[in-house]
Amino acid sequence: MIRVSSYAISRYMESVRRCTEDEARAARSTPAVQCAADFGCECVRLPGGQRIIIRNFVVVTVQPATNYRRQVRRLGLSRYGRGNREEGE
Repeated sequence: MIRVSSYAISRYMESVRRCTEDEARAARSTPAVQCAADFGCECVRLPGGQRIIIRNFVVVTVQPATNYRRQVRRLGLSRYGRGNREEGE
């Protein structure tokens, strides 16, 4: 069974949408998130671009969509994480 931390609930209400704590908890403990945790995934992307971070079957936080975009620009990664390749590789 997946658990949702209180920090993840507050981050969900800040990053995704305003709602009650029970609605936020229900939105983060769905069968899809449980399945991802069972497979060992550490991240689940939401339709709005936000990311749910899972550690040891606990939803620990929800990152806004802008965090990922900033990281991609900062590290120079392409969409699929290959990075910028030099010619001849």
